[in-house]
Amino acid sequence: MKKKVLIMYARYGSGHKAIAEYVANYLKDNNKKIEVMVLDMTDYGNWLGKVSVKIMDFVSKYRPEFIFDSAYEITDHKVPTLGHNLFSKKSYDNQRLRELIANFNPDITISSHFYCSSIINYYNEIKLINTKLFSIITDYRIHEWWIKNHKKEDGFIVGNEMVKQELVRRGVEAKKVHAFGLPLNITQIQQLDSEEEILKRYKFKGNKKVYLFFGGGTAGSMYYYDYFKTLAKINLDADVIFISGKNEKLKNKCEKYVKSKNIKNIKVLGFSYDILNIMKISDLVISKPGGATVTECLEMKVPLLSLPGLGGQEKYNAKFMVKKKFGIRVKGTWGFKRWLKKIDNNPNIIKKMHERMLKLDDNKSVEKINDLVNKL
Repeated sequence: MKKKVLIMYARYGSGHKAIAEYVANYLKDNNKKIEVMVLDMTDYGNWLGKVSVKIMDFVSKYRPEFIFDSAYEITDHKVPTLGHNLFSKKSYDNQRLRELIANFNPDITISSHFYCSSIINYYNEIKLINTKLFSIITDYRIHEWWIKNHKKEDGFIVGNEMVKQELVRRGVEAKKVHAFGLPLNITQIQQLDSEEEILKRYKFKGNKKVYLFFGGGTAGSMYYYDYFKTLAKINLDADVIFISGKNEKLKNKCEKYVKSKNIKNIKVLGFSYDILNIMKISDLVISKPGGATVTECLEMKVPLLSLPGLGGQEKYNAKFMVKKKFGIRVKGTWGFKRWLKKIDNNPNIIKKMHERMLKLDDNKSVEKINDLVNKL
């Protein structure tokens, strides 16, 4: 009889979904002893759950960084998160979700969001299911939300030893913490095209540096348009690929700007499945420091120029990259412009960061998670 593995995420930002899907796809492709079900818990939320997702979309679109960052810091303590489990239940516990999870009856659950972990803990408590639970902490810093129920969980998967030690300092048993690195699309990484093919695809001659700029926003955000214009106005000795993702409004606006100014060194793309290939030829990634983006930069050995994100966990992700000397953090368009010029005039800045990153071990997270599932 096959072991059943439930992979859960909640759509509060794209990183939780991406990481869950990387794990699920690897397990499906490489482990015939298990049956996998992937579940987006936000599809089963009531009005309260739907409102909370809308609030997160609003934050992503308009970036009230001070508000989000303040809320993140204030709630990173035991007392302010006393209502965490209650909120999860009130938002997501319902008959539809109970029946779906109970019918699947997972032996193991892997969660990439703390609300999912909270619900699974609750279902274990009321004996609806009896599943081992592992949470993947999707950033490079711990928040109290993740560890509210740590005594009831079977394990945590984290980005590195630094995060593991922080968990241990905050009371989590060391044997429960697995510093596997954050999951990546390892299959796609193993099948990347040659640099020559990629350069030809994007019509680059290969005689300039390549900067990859992630500027999209899931909720139609135009936040990074000013940063795009700042970069476009500088006569950089580099080829630039700007990714707007599914944000068609931003894509159209950037394309019009490039055309009106007759800018030759910037290509504007929408959603792309070719991101890792583009990263392979990139010398620098420009992006907000989401957990998934930071992980991809670490694996592909590409330095990161961190733009202001939501604050909170993304602020700490950026600090991690700066501390390790794998990246640069800017706080506004003026600082962004200054660093772009500095890098353009002194290529050794990103060359040295790249050389440090070459010493990093390759990411084996999904393979280690697969081994862990087999051992349980």
